[in-house]
Amino acid sequence: MYKIFVFVPDREDLIYKIMNAATTAGAGVIGNYTGCGFYSRGTGNWLSGKESHPAIGRVGEYSHEPEVRIEMICPEEKAVAVKKAIKEVHPYEEPEIDFVKLFDV
Repeated sequence: MYKIFVFVPDREDLIYKIMNAATTAGAGVIGNYTGCGFYSRGTGNWLSGKESHPAIGRVGEYSHEPEVRIEMICPEEKAVAVKKAIKEVHPYEEPEIDFVKLFDV
């Protein structure tokens, strides 16, 4: 089992678009519940390189924007499909999608 972390602009429509894509691909199942996740607000920071095509900000300048970190669980066998589903609907050119291995104790 993995815990997925993905960052997205702080817009309700995008939060649920990402969560729904991940859920459809198999993430966010806890017992008899689906679509389970958590999100928290913060500020994302980046510097767009010369070859980038930023959705927000300008090439060569530091940018910072309100973002949301979405967290969901994901079975190992669904990880590739979940990552692909998130990337298909994510607005960023290079979305950060982290998978952290969970251990059952």
